[in-house]
Amino acid sequence: MDRLGVWKRHGFLGKLATAAILVFIWDWMFWQQSFGLGNLGLYGLALLAGLILVRPTIMSSRHGIGAIIATAIYCTAIVLYGSLLSFVLFWTAISIAALMPFASHLKDGWQWLWRLAVHGLASPFTPLMDVGRVAKARKRSEKSKLNVLAVTQLLALPVIGGLVFLGLFVQANPVLEHLFAQISLPALDAELAGRGLIWFMIGTLIWTLFRPWRRRGPRVATPEVTPQSIKAPALASILLSLVVFNGLFLMQNGMDLAFMSGLVPLPDDVTLAQYAHRGAYPLIVTALLAGLFVLVLMGPSSEAAQDKRARRLVSAWIAQNVLLVVSSIIRTWDYVEAYSLTELRIAALAWMVLVGVGLALICWRLLRAKSGSWLINANLWAAGLVLTGFCFVDTRAIAAQWNVAHAKEAGGRGVELDLCYMGTLGSGAILPLVSLEQRPLPPEFQKRVRFVRENIQRSEEAELRNMAWTWSLKHNVAAAKRAVASLPALDLGPGDRGCDGKLIAYSMPNPASTYNPQAAHPGN
Repeated sequence: MDRLGVWKRHGFLGKLATAAILVFIWDWMFWQQSFGLGNLGLYGLALLAGLILVRPTIMSSRHGIGAIIATAIYCTAIVLYGSLLSFVLFWTAISIAALMPFASHLKDGWQWLWRLAVHGLASPFTPLMDVGRVAKARKRSEKSKLNVLAVTQLLALPVIGGLVFLGLFVQANPVLEHLFAQISLPALDAELAGRGLIWFMIGTLIWTLFRPWRRRGPRVATPEVTPQSIKAPALASILLSLVVFNGLFLMQNGMDLAFMSGLVPLPDDVTLAQYAHRGAYPLIVTALLAGLFVLVLMGPSSEAAQDKRARRLVSAWIAQNVLLVVSSIIRTWDYVEAYSLTELRIAALAWMVLVGVGLALICWRLLRAKSGSWLINANLWAAGLVLTGFCFVDTRAIAAQWNVAHAKEAGGRGVELDLCYMGTLGSGAILPLVSLEQRPLPPEFQKRVRFVRENIQRSEEAELRNMAWTWSLKHNVAAAKRAVASLPALDLGPGDRGCDGKLIAYSMPNPASTYNPQAAHPGN
């Protein structure tokens, strides 16, 4: 078959033109206009529309439609909050959509992980491979050359003549002259070179979606632990281990229940907050090790999995592990109530929930003899749902609101409000601090809150003017402006203040300790 016919059939020129238009849109949105994180989401929607336009076969399967819907959801999350997580998930979803027509045979997340890795490694070389194919396709038949010559002869006169008459009309018509005067070609300088490099990089990324590498890469089987793949201990050893493990876990869970419920008092030198913080993360590691033990030694087809005693002991042990995860969540929350809430602690709580779900899935896989592919897909679905939820939640605002509501200065049961940390939460802390300012507060603390809030607001307004607009940022800044308009004026007084709004006390030098050359060297 003629190679030119293959290029036309696959819409090569249409993909090239669409990619050029998308590069132009990128240049207009991010170079000629103010860069905004929210613009990334809008551009992602434009990129998705271009992908559907040049490759409509993506819409031919429900999995492809699902990937397109997921991509649009993550684009919306970028517009709303502009987080790195939502951008990573967006690029993953649109890459899956681009690969779907060539990778529909992949059945589980493990194989998709490897296919995405191959796609990412091959992406920089995809345009070069296509250039090589185009060079080979230039060996046209004599008939094709005649067609090109005929088209050239057809267009020569109208194009050249049209340009001549257009030039005359520009000279005669001041309106046309003014319009063409506004068109300025960029100067050949370092800025244009950098701009061209960005064009090339963006064009390459777009092209890898329009024409992804079709080869499957190395075939990677889904990891499946079988009795033949490892030398498993004897059944008696596994049963004895499960009895010991159940006993140890029962002891730990019993102590947690006794101490954290208040039935048994803690030692005098250990506070509840210390007890809660000490064990939150090690217990999660313990649960993960337990899950690994079950995965390795209790596969659905293993001898231990067929034994009723082992299955009952494993079920009891997994239940105790889930109880241990619940205890870790309670410990972490007790520590939060004793101190404060942070973004990291919110993520830790979500991670603990995922660990508990993973343990439950491991147990279900054992009892129902599910495959390794089922377990991987189920865990990926659980993780994907949690991560997608985080894309649409402003964890900074949640942490700030909770800390303000439970601050000791505001009548809460928590510790003193960490205003330095509040200052790192950006726009998420503006509205909670405004609500705090509206309460009756001690005069000096009122000044500290006002100082920190004004610093955050000035910084976020500057970001909004310069680059980092998102819907949440615009909403928080606008709402704060409306709210602070009703606040009374407050004189912060002279002096510099630190990140927590406290006045910085500068120590004055002691005249007696000032260096005196005569005293140091009396002989001079």
